Amino acid sequence: VLLSELEVAHRYLEGKYEALKILQGKAILDKATSHTKLLLQKSEERAKVLEKEVNSLQWELSFNQMQRKKSVQSLEQKYQRLAVLSENHVMIETLEKREMEIQQLRMENSALNQQCSELISILDLREQRIYRETRPKYSQSRDAGVLELAVLGACRCSGAAQACPCSRTAAATRKQLLQLQQELDAQSSRREEALMVADAFRIAFEQQLRKRSEHFLLLAEANILKSHREKSEDGSRSPLVSISDRLKGLLPSGLETRMPDDLLETLYRLLDLGECLNDKEVSLAHQKKVSLMLAHSAEE
Repeated sequence: VLLSELEVAHRYLEGKYEALKILQGKAILDKATSHTKLLLQKSEERAKVLEKEVNSLQWELSFNQMQRKKSVQSLEQKYQRLAVLSENHVMIETLEKREMEIQQLRMENSALNQQCSELISILDLREQRIYRETRPKYSQSRDAGVLELAVLGACRCSGAAQACPCSRTAAATRKQLLQLQQELDAQSSRREEALMVADAFRIAFEQQLRKRSEHFLLLAEANILKSHREKSEDGSRSPLVSISDRLKGLLPSGLETRMPDDLLETLYRLLDLGECLNDKEVSLAHQKKVSLMLAHSAEE
């Protein structure tokens, strides 16, 4: 009986032990399950946060892409506008050049028509030669002269078969211009002649000055020879006395002693030279006035 009870108790204890093991396994499983659930919950929360960050980054990326597209489009539009503006500028410059060329051709055509009208009005060969000499040359630097602009602006006779009054007036004006040019050339030649005469007078005046300096040297030598006799007279003599008066003062008077013949002859020669110098000075002054008057009239 005891053995059977002991076996029953032993079996009961084994069952309890097995049940305890099962309960321990369930407790461990529940604990692991709760930890797993907690980790899963944290993972889900982290995934939600990451999803929000990814969404924000995607939105920023899309916004940046849109901004980049807009900037690229604006740059393309600006570049296209600049290209169009540069093309317009080039086309405007080309158009201005063409307009200038057309205007130049029109002016040349009008000038040629006017020249034809003027040639019709010229009858003889001499007038044709005069016209060829005075015909203006057209160039790129100027459109037309004053005379051509005046005639072309006032003329309304382009359809006339005969020479119009405008062309006759222009031809007469060209003749007057030629006459004025000839008068100007004559005045220039007269001025050159007057300048040549003035140069000749100047050269003669310089030569006369050199001769007068030589005469002054001779006079100084004579004064040195007579310095011991003429000291008192030289001290009281005025510096404004002329050369002939000084030479006359050197001549001996009736009360003085007789001078040597060679010295007296030299003094007389010097006196003649002094009078010649005075005459030459007067004539040179007169010639200088005449040359100045001629030069002044030639300049006028």
